Amino acid sequence: MAVAPAHLASGTARHQARPRLAHMALARESMRRRCLLLLLLPAVVACRPPPPVPVTAAHAHAQVALPPPQPPPPSPPPPVVPPPVLPPRPLDERLAAEVGQGGAVLLDLREDGVWAKSVDGTRKERLLAGEATWLWPDARTRVLWLWREADGALAALDLAVPLPQAVTVATGVSNGLAWHWDKDATLGPEDARLRLSFEARNVGFQFRLPPEPGHWHAPPRWKLCARAKHEEALGICPEIAPGTDALLPLLANRAREHQPRPRLGRAGPQPPACSATTCGPAHALPGTQWWLVPATVWSDCCRLGHQLYDPRTHRFLRLGSGKLQPTASGDRRDTVEFVWICPPGDVLVTESGAVPLEPPGALRFGDADACLGGQPLRTPSLPCPQGDQCEDEPAEGVPADAKPL
Repeated sequence: MAVAPAHLASGTARHQARPRLAHMALARESMRRRCLLLLLLPAVVACRPPPPVPVTAAHAHAQVALPPPQPPPPSPPPPVVPPPVLPPRPLDERLAAEVGQGGAVLLDLREDGVWAKSVDGTRKERLLAGEATWLWPDARTRVLWLWREADGALAALDLAVPLPQAVTVATGVSNGLAWHWDKDATLGPEDARLRLSFEARNVGFQFRLPPEPGHWHAPPRWKLCARAKHEEALGICPEIAPGTDALLPLLANRAREHQPRPRLGRAGPQPPACSATTCGPAHALPGTQWWLVPATVWSDCCRLGHQLYDPRTHRFLRLGSGKLQPTASGDRRDTVEFVWICPPGDVLVTESGAVPLEPPGALRFGDADACLGGQPLRTPSLPCPQGDQCEDEPAEGVPADAKPL
């Protein structure tokens, strides 16, 4: 038998040994995994939860009942913040807010004092107690002026302060006092001999100088009582109350800051209900929708006056009855010589009292002498024909107290 070479014999032996080596490697790997499993088994067993314990009836009775859940405690209330303390309002502003409430504040002079009231009369407040002959609320100086006939005392109630007191400014003031602010703003009787002036450098009472001979149509001349001689102002100039020297300059400063006095506007042609002999060109009342129409009033002589006219309804207002008529009235009681335009322009105060203007045709008259914050207007004088002029009326441009030479 032939023998294989030595290098061939060693290769065959190595080829036969390879399966055994692979089997041994698998056995070692299997042994290593068993060892790891034996090492990790206690930890896995320890991590498992214990089996549930059955609850018996005895255990159920032994359990203690838990209290019900309680609601959360209420939150504390927010801190109370007191309202801010506002300074008291001036008297005229408070009356406009509380008495007027957006409408006019009427002033009514009675025997028991001066009252401020609303247009319908449901809200009212007494401003002053005592007797007075007439009152004059001046919107420029924010003062309510009061005059008493018994001693001619002129008192002032300052409406620009919260709690005013009436202060006597002068005594011996004659009736028919006029008011003067500047060269274009003068109110009062046309034949007034005394006026209270708030014009710069001429603040105080002024008396009217007699006209120079032959100059009847010249504008009237005025002179301060403080600069007049005793014989010139005798019986005309009043006596100034002590302690009121600084009051009139203060009011003059207020008057210069106030808006100008309104003027009558030209409304256009005369109303269609008028004829050339009874009516003239109309004037618009500022702040309202009404007109003032000059009309001729015939009695035993010619008298001219202005009457209220509504251009929306083409009707004239009868001040005596409060009715609207298509034609002008021939009664002098229906004429307007002096009118207060009360804010916000829906009420007028004439010689007949308060006249609510809105809505037209539903007019209600009330007792009132003026209104707070209103703007007074005097209707312009109208000349009559020379032959028809009444004897008790002076000629145009001639003072009522003028005497012939």
